[in-house]
Amino acid sequence: MRSFELTYLLIFFGLFSILGFASMLSFGKIIKKSLDRSFKCIFLLIHFLIFAGFFLMYVYPFNIRDGSVNYSFYSVFNALLLILFIVDLVMSFALILNFISNTGKTKIFIYIGSIISAGITGGIVTGTLGGTNKFKINEIELAYSNLPPDFNGFRILQISDIHLGNINDQDKLIKKAIKLIENADHDILVFTGDLVNNFYYETEEYLNLFRELTSCCPSYSILGNHDYGDYTYWKSDTDKKSNFDAIISAHETMGFKLLRNENRVIKNKNDSIFIVGVENWGHPPFPQYADLDKALEGITAGSFTVLLTHDPAHWESCIENKKDIELTLSGHTHGLQWGIKIAGIPFSLAWLTRKYWGGLYSSYNSHLYVNTGLGTIGLPWRIDMPPEITLITLKRVEVD
Repeated sequence: MRSFELTYLLIFFGLFSILGFASMLSFGKIIKKSLDRSFKCIFLLIHFLIFAGFFLMYVYPFNIRDGSVNYSFYSVFNALLLILFIVDLVMSFALILNFISNTGKTKIFIYIGSIISAGITGGIVTGTLGGTNKFKINEIELAYSNLPPDFNGFRILQISDIHLGNINDQDKLIKKAIKLIENADHDILVFTGDLVNNFYYETEEYLNLFRELTSCCPSYSILGNHDYGDYTYWKSDTDKKSNFDAIISAHETMGFKLLRNENRVIKNKNDSIFIVGVENWGHPPFPQYADLDKALEGITAGSFTVLLTHDPAHWESCIENKKDIELTLSGHTHGLQWGIKIAGIPFSLAWLTRKYWGGLYSSYNSHLYVNTGLGTIGLPWRIDMPPEITLITLKRVEVD
């Protein structure tokens, strides 16, 4: 193990131990004396098991990506780890505030911390048990002066970030999504990447279901960062390439026209627009496989263009105010799978790491829409960030 990795692990375990000890002291102040010893034993046992599980799954034998083959188990463990960390952090702050304010008799901050911890835990449990299958259809209407007349009212349905290997009962999830999509009147279907987590076999059970989904209209797809198999270890480059080729084949079997740095003409009566798809492009450490210039070859100036690019960072860095592209559709962020509404306005902590994390963004006559995805990754929940299906209606406006 490299020295900087060992340093990070020591810092992690040290911080977690300090927070755990402070949290135990904090809870101990409101636990009855008769239960204090039993409580401390249970508290220490839980932390020991989490520590041991973390070490066995992410450290020993010094291969932190072994979990890529058992997503559900690792997602649940990650959820327990995060819940424990948040509770310890909240209760540690409560202990400090209780000490500073000299409220030892009332323990008001510790009671407040306990209530907050219970609320966070309850929210996470609710988001895990029910938040992943409560779909939301977002309907967006976009107006353009240069939209060809025969495309007035043209409807694009977007889905993104399914991550087939990550959720139990994925069959039910896909069937529910298909039913909602079939009931939505649309002219084309687009999928903006991350079909799988790593492996082609994640698609095998769902090939026919997706054929049903794509049979109703022209359907286009692109690759996301997870579709390249970069998040696991391979015995050889040949194995990785075979897996990637099988994922490419799965897109085609499902009925998608996979766009890899290329474009297609969409015709409607006497008019046409272009749909462009690029491979993944993101800020490091995410790969940058997109070749936008190649993808735009053959598109004449002034043509109405819809771009599919998985990571919205691509729009921010390479497209916004730089390319003549009217509409860009992305995914990738999941809205961090955790959001709140402030005065009715959706907000996610994803905003702390990226400017464009979900919803509609505009720059002059160009728009970006970031779909927050159907599936989950890393953690098995969606808390006030429901799985999203987006229906975009294009409108033509006349200029005097």
